[in-house]
Amino acid sequence: MRLLRQYFLILVFLSNSFYLLADEKTQDRKNSTLKLSASVITAQKDILDATNNTDFSAKNTLLQSGDLAKSFLNLPGFSMARKGGGGSEIFFRSQGASRLPIFINGGILNGGCGGRMDTSISYIFAENYDTITTLKGPQDVRFGNLISGGVLFDRNIKRLDTTMMKAQSSVLYASFNQLELNADMFGGNELGSLRVIGSRYSSNDYETADKQSVHSAYKRESLSLIGTLTPFESTGIELDADFGKGFASYADRAMDGRTFDRTSFNLRVKQELNTLFEYIDFRVWHNEIDHIMDNFSHRPNTSSMFMLSNPKRTNSGFRTELNYKASQELSFYLGTNYNHDKHSSRSGSGTNAQTADTNAFSKSYTPNYLEQSIGGFLQGQYFGFKDMGVFFGTRYDELKTLRYKTMRTNGGYKHKSDGLVSAFVRLEHYQEAMTLYAGAGYAQRGADYWEINKINGEKLKSENNAQLDFGAIYKTENLYLNASFFASRMYDYILINWANSSALQTNAKLYGGEIEGEISFDEIYHFYANLSYTYAQNTKTNTPLPRIAPLQTRFAFYIDTNSWLLRLDIDAQAAQTRYAKDYGNVVGRDFGQSAGFYTANLYGGYKNKNFSFLLGVDNLTNTLYAYHLSKNSVEISMLDNPVSQRVFEPGRSMWAKFKLDF
Repeated sequence: MRLLRQYFLILVFLSNSFYLLADEKTQDRKNSTLKLSASVITAQKDILDATNNTDFSAKNTLLQSGDLAKSFLNLPGFSMARKGGGGSEIFFRSQGASRLPIFINGGILNGGCGGRMDTSISYIFAENYDTITTLKGPQDVRFGNLISGGVLFDRNIKRLDTTMMKAQSSVLYASFNQLELNADMFGGNELGSLRVIGSRYSSNDYETADKQSVHSAYKRESLSLIGTLTPFESTGIELDADFGKGFASYADRAMDGRTFDRTSFNLRVKQELNTLFEYIDFRVWHNEIDHIMDNFSHRPNTSSMFMLSNPKRTNSGFRTELNYKASQELSFYLGTNYNHDKHSSRSGSGTNAQTADTNAFSKSYTPNYLEQSIGGFLQGQYFGFKDMGVFFGTRYDELKTLRYKTMRTNGGYKHKSDGLVSAFVRLEHYQEAMTLYAGAGYAQRGADYWEINKINGEKLKSENNAQLDFGAIYKTENLYLNASFFASRMYDYILINWANSSALQTNAKLYGGEIEGEISFDEIYHFYANLSYTYAQNTKTNTPLPRIAPLQTRFAFYIDTNSWLLRLDIDAQAAQTRYAKDYGNVVGRDFGQSAGFYTANLYGGYKNKNFSFLLGVDNLTNTLYAYHLSKNSVEISMLDNPVSQRVFEPGRSMWAKFKLDF
């Protein structure tokens, strides 16, 4: 009842704000050539355009890759941590895990392992989605209390004018017996459509540049069924079912991921209304993961103890958004969301694999953790000033967490409750070929499942981030420049002391940004470069904040005739000498400084209306390197897995990819 009362109060608060803001005077809006948004679609594809727009999709292209974390390195500001064949983590401006939530179709999908063997992207098959949107928190409030940002994987409701059937398929084969298969079939008419997407990714252990074999074999399979009803021009209904399974070997720990099962159901209803209320968009989801890890299925076990752990996690919820157009210049997004997150587990051990399985699977799941969040938001944009846009938003979330283990051992603990506030305002100034912008944002984040389960975790307060964002974008026919910078003060920033597995809080300052640019000649020859850097300091101890990626850059030259492509990418990272040994976050710890490196990738190919093929070489320089944020590589009995501070990346590898649209 209390939660329902809070839900009602949120609606009342936002409704009052909504009508007050809608009463403002508006002026004529001037058309602008460039507009920015805190929600930037960074990758998109549309099967409806497939046979007219077959694209060059390289080995690590966003929405076209089995190695999702690696593909995010194409975006300035993103970095990754490798663990082996699965569970890789992504970071934006060195912030990851729940500081960079990942949404699928508007909902939440979390992993279950207490050591983050399975992350959100362990269960996501990028080729099964239409768009990837990066949310630049705290400059957006529509999807959550984004303290540093977020990533949204989404599908578009397909609307047809006539009967149509289309399909596309792709196959990639690479060194280390890496195989990626994808098929996407679509058919429908004016009243609706059906889409079926299947993917299969697999690989053997890869080798580093010095020919050491990294324990990293994996296999992942998925099936997505998407049904759409469009009975009227103003109505779209979509029902999705997603299923996934697989396994992955890990170089950074004593167990491997034997099972990664995912079952998801999503319903979306989007109704266009009138010129005042443009649309209402309602989504409901249920995401369930079932994860098994053990020390015997994918590695030799020379010990006398066979161990298995089986966490399970479900996320169910809904999201509603109403788009209100007060005038030609002023519009709002008004909405609410709710998510119910439950974690449970069971485990077993024995002197052989069969006994361990029997001991585990004969048990019922034991509940460990429950999280409920309910929130509401108001986000708007105003174009009444000459050559300017004003963007603003606020949201409130009520977060409740309950740790069952504490209740069983200490009946005095019931639950933890946090009220989380987010707000922002941003000004954009439009010129003929350039846009300047500056914004201020504030967001709070409650401790997550992994943080709460550390020593002192239940005492953690909410993190607070006050951040300034500013930059410019310039675009002409042959030149593109984009510079974005930020300055942030984090209060009660959550750290993990890995020496004793405890959680603590401090204050921090972070600043940095990303610069990228591209120039083209004759629409065929292109030069591209980007640079990104984040500086972070623990202001309580006046020492470096842990787990911060170093300066990184990319230079690229490519020739693209629309039929033929040849591209060379050179990626480099500086040495990172700023670290806090044995301190970190839920992903990992700082081991010490890391070495700088550079590597090159070369690929090229041909495309026409219906097919494309590409041949490439990754790590052409055969550089032995590891990313600063990667986990440590451990000794595994009877295997040649290299022991090192960080898991090394693959050495030189060849690949070929063929894509067909019909």
